[in-house]
Amino acid sequence: MSGPGARWARRAAALGALLALLLVGLPGTAAAAAGAEDHAADRVVVVGVPGLTWADVDPAATPQLWALAEESAIGATSVRAARSTTCVLDGWATLGAGNRARFPGTDEGLPPVPLPTLPDPAAPDADGEGTPADGEVPEEPRMDTSLTRCGLQERVAAVALGDPQATVARIAEDEGTVRFGAQPGALGEAVGCAAVSGRAAALAVAADGVPLTTVPTLPAEPDELVELLTGCPLTLVSLDRLADAGAPGAEPTDDGTRPQPRAAALARIDEALGRLRAGLDALPGETLLLLAGISEVNDGRPQLHVGMAAGPGFETGWLTSASTGRVPFVQLIDVAPTVLRALGLDPPASMNGQPWRSTGERPPLAQAVDELELVNVAAITHHRNTGVFFWTFVVVGAAVVGLGVLVVGSGRRGARPGTWPPARRALRLLCLAAAGLPVATYLAGAVPWERADAPLAALLTAVAVADLAVLAVAALGPWRRRRLGPALAVLAITLVTLVGDVVTGSPLELNGPLGYDAVVAGRFTGYGNLTFGLLSVSALTVTAALAAAVGRRSPDARAHRRAAAVVLGAGLIVVVITGAPSLGRDFGGVLGALPGFLLLAMLLARVRVTVARLGAILVAAVVAVSTMAVLDWLRAPTDRSHLGRFVEQVLTGEAWTVISRKAQANIGILLGSPLAWMLPVALVAAVWLLRPGGPLRSVRPGPGRAPRGPAGLPLADAAVLRAALLSVALSLAIGAAVNDSGVALPATAAALLVPLLVWLAVGPDPGPTGTGESVGGAPHAGRAAGPDRVTVVSRGSTVGNT
Repeated sequence: MSGPGARWARRAAALGALLALLLVGLPGTAAAAAGAEDHAADRVVVVGVPGLTWADVDPAATPQLWALAEESAIGATSVRAARSTTCVLDGWATLGAGNRARFPGTDEGLPPVPLPTLPDPAAPDADGEGTPADGEVPEEPRMDTSLTRCGLQERVAAVALGDPQATVARIAEDEGTVRFGAQPGALGEAVGCAAVSGRAAALAVAADGVPLTTVPTLPAEPDELVELLTGCPLTLVSLDRLADAGAPGAEPTDDGTRPQPRAAALARIDEALGRLRAGLDALPGETLLLLAGISEVNDGRPQLHVGMAAGPGFETGWLTSASTGRVPFVQLIDVAPTVLRALGLDPPASMNGQPWRSTGERPPLAQAVDELELVNVAAITHHRNTGVFFWTFVVVGAAVVGLGVLVVGSGRRGARPGTWPPARRALRLLCLAAAGLPVATYLAGAVPWERADAPLAALLTAVAVADLAVLAVAALGPWRRRRLGPALAVLAITLVTLVGDVVTGSPLELNGPLGYDAVVAGRFTGYGNLTFGLLSVSALTVTAALAAAVGRRSPDARAHRRAAAVVLGAGLIVVVITGAPSLGRDFGGVLGALPGFLLLAMLLARVRVTVARLGAILVAAVVAVSTMAVLDWLRAPTDRSHLGRFVEQVLTGEAWTVISRKAQANIGILLGSPLAWMLPVALVAAVWLLRPGGPLRSVRPGPGRAPRGPAGLPLADAAVLRAALLSVALSLAIGAAVNDSGVALPATAAALLVPLLVWLAVGPDPGPTGTGESVGGAPHAGRAAGPDRVTVVSRGSTVGNT
């Protein structure tokens, strides 16, 4: 390739490399080296307690758990496996794989079946006798739900797990396990042998050629317990009593248990933990004790669970890991790498987790446990209501478009557009409120709504109040007198909020309605995919407006170059914030943001866009991300972000697993997510607004009419708007292609962009032509008619001249 296209390709590649160096070179992109702490242990004991949450840890009811927490690093553990609700066999298989796995079977277990009933003497017989008394309603047949939800796996773990190696082989072949590239039993293969108490725990280490010492329950005799703990460097203990404290039901419950049986089960778990700790105290050398809630039980709904680590390398404090990048969150997939680090072994490439580590000083235990309980409340409130939030955006967007068609008109030839001023004013306010709704969901996070007695109601109230505040700022500020002022105010508020949030550690995005939660464990910090959709729209449009303002205040010879320089400078900042491991950590965001800003710079600089130059734009994005990923991969394995881990997966041949999983996730969202319905809403809006004669089509000049852009905008403003929208379209298209959220990303962007376009189409009511105006409302200095006057059109104004 030669000529201008080659020059643009070289410039874009150089810019991409510079961006990558800036991204990785920012302070704080590398975590503290794990080698600074001595994590070596003579043995590791992993205790799994299915169903255990921080609400169960109490100094009076569970003194042993409380005492262990006092001397441990503690955190909230996401037990997410390759299933929406993690059950006991999924949890142990995931722990041993260091990656998401699942036991074969449906997400809901087996369907309930009617229980057999004895003949009822009052029931009608074959001759019609024995009819029930008048007014009696026959009882519905009772249903057996013991194998629904997690009940099936608990039954298998209790009575039918006689050959754990065969079960591990079945788990390895399951479609969900394969999708994540997990290797069940990898922990056992790496260590070489293990001791196991409890049937289900064997799934973490059962592999061909790995000797296992298995006992059904934790030994009560001290000698037997010492023998179990010293036979191999790794011991796994499963304390399953909470599974017996309830029964599966047709509908899920909060924790899958009943209060009194749960209290009794926790007492027995606590007593077993006390015996285990006493046995460990009698052993020589260093012991690392890890305790984690492994799964949900019975029909319990997904939530966060207990995580504790006591031993070499762990001080009293909070837990975190490189896989979350956030205090106090860790994942179940991190346990196996933590074990291997303590035993001086390298984790296999199939493990996606990262070792736990302690960081920072936590408050007194009582206060720390309260904080962890609130963390769980916030996470489950978000997790259980995501669909409601998504449908709200779809309904609001559809209402705005539908009302816009009614008020403005269909745009068909001969149809008279609506001009009732109150309706236009009301719709414009509604459009601004709808556009402000996405950013309001983040601003609501500034209120501690999870502390309320009714967290969901408090969250919804906070969102509504924040939306009204955004509307007030946009509609009442001094910029309201400018044609695009209110819309740009909403976009600027969105941009400042999203940038300020990620710079301060993403406190607003965590558990925000459009953010992420730790239950799903897709992301714990930085920009989520949905947030990037909003960031792309707001950053590109605000940058375009700023660049246009700078260009208009520059000499004509330099206007376009200065406008392009503003775009490139702003783009550099946004891309660094989006991709830096200590900030946005968004792999796909860099791929989507950089091309959008480069295209915007070309359009505002009036550089002809060709296939070669578009190719150069894509090359710049690929170079930036690739360089950043390689530099991240060069760091210590325990400090790598998902970028560096992806490079490792490319080298080990497992990258296709990640790519195919993202593709499957894209298809799943397209077919099953409520947000996907926002795309038809956006399509209807586009057809209505941009069809011939539509509200956002340019107006051809006629007699007495100045040339105007869409919705009466000056031609220069219309050109800037068009450039911004084209850049946004490119950014969102690439972002949807490379992120696992797929169409949800542009759908979220549409929740912001569509109401603003309808707001623009509605516009102020033009009213009748007044004195000093030509048709269409263009002002001029005097009467437009007269034999001694000449009409001169300049920048949309008609000026009378003698």
